[in-house]
Amino acid sequence: MNQHMAQRRADRRGSAAARRSGDQNRWASERDAHLRQINAFSFLIPGRLKRSATKMPAALRYAEHLPAGRTVRVMLGLAAPGYAALELTQGVATGRAIGLAVLLAAVLFAVSTYRLTVGNHGMSLDIAGLRQVSSFGFVPLFAVREARFGRRPEDWPKARLKGGWWPRRRRVNILHTDETGAPKAFHVWVSDPTAFGTALLGRPMSDPD
Repeated sequence: MNQHMAQRRADRRGSAAARRSGDQNRWASERDAHLRQINAFSFLIPGRLKRSATKMPAALRYAEHLPAGRTVRVMLGLAAPGYAALELTQGVATGRAIGLAVLLAAVLFAVSTYRLTVGNHGMSLDIAGLRQVSSFGFVPLFAVREARFGRRPEDWPKARLKGGWWPRRRRVNILHTDETGAPKAFHVWVSDPTAFGTALLGRPMSDPD
């Protein structure tokens, strides 16, 4: 009897490990397909196909630029005055020192802008690169469980902010599983929550606030 129960437990563990391995392989495959799709389009104008694209990919489901996150903004807020002070110690005129500091902060803020992108295989946050975008925070569509307007449901995991905030944006919370199958959540601020939710779920979001 004990031997039979031990065998059943071993079988269940083996099945769970096989499922995790399969999900991880599928995750990697979907990420590769996602990168191929999004890199066929311009970073600044997501609806424009790059001249270097050799095949006509499906149009992106949703794409929107997000400002730099809180950490980057704080760093810029500290760096700009520091740079201006350094310039002043070098004998640079006050107006010129302030102007250079503001210009530097603006350039760094611009290059730190993200693009929230939803393709046919997943979603990611992208940063412009020299030849192709660099993507992070990828989540395949098959791992997305739900998306909600407004406040995060109490029974969801704690939701991390991805990207920054701009006026006239609305918060959307996304519930998904990670590569191991564990539940995770994050939130973003978007200008068109309905279109974003439909791109993720293939249907409108439920329970709008």
